[in-house]
Amino acid sequence: MASLSNELMNLRRLLLTMAAEVEQRVNQALDGLLKHDLRSAEAVREGDDPIDQLDVDIESECATILALHQPVASDLRYVMASLRINADLEKIADLARGIAKKVIKLEYLKPLERPPVLQHIAGSLRSMVADTMQALADGDKDLALQVRGSDKNIDRQYKELMTWAAQQMAVPGHDPKALLDVIGIVRTIERIADLCANIAESVVFAANGTIVRHQPVEQDEPRT
Repeated sequence: MASLSNELMNLRRLLLTMAAEVEQRVNQALDGLLKHDLRSAEAVREGDDPIDQLDVDIESECATILALHQPVASDLRYVMASLRINADLEKIADLARGIAKKVIKLEYLKPLERPPVLQHIAGSLRSMVADTMQALADGDKDLALQVRGSDKNIDRQYKELMTWAAQQMAVPGHDPKALLDVIGIVRTIERIADLCANIAESVVFAANGTIVRHQPVEQDEPRT
């Protein structure tokens, strides 16, 4: 039987592999959206199997550690956090696939001018995902708290895009299917940001046992 330290190292390896795979899929989906890159979008749409396998492997590794080693203190927190993080990563991968599928549909509809705020929210999401994965890799509580706070920026841009979409509904000549797909993509981006905030909260829990998910964001921001 492998030692607890070896099992935890394997869990960490699997979790970081999953995180890297998910980050790549988010970036590919956003490239498809902003750069009309169908190849990237199709890669995300068709590339679900590795994520599904990692999801199963991580859950199995956590079950093995809990059943055979009965970890305590920080080791137990890490396993508990890993289960939550794994579930959130798998959801993000599914949502990235949803964006990719809508991007592919958009390429065959009447072109719709994409507002600057769409690029802004995509850029904000890229940064948020990158910071989330870095916080996870480093166990960086302070960076995780910053990620949790940055969700507000995504929310603000989301509201701007919903206002833009409502205005476009009244403009003659737009393809309503294309506009609805863009609205769906924006809602999905906002959901991915929420899941990043969830992961950040799990990183904080693993680091020091603090449960911050029910606290106002202002209370979590690190002091300068």
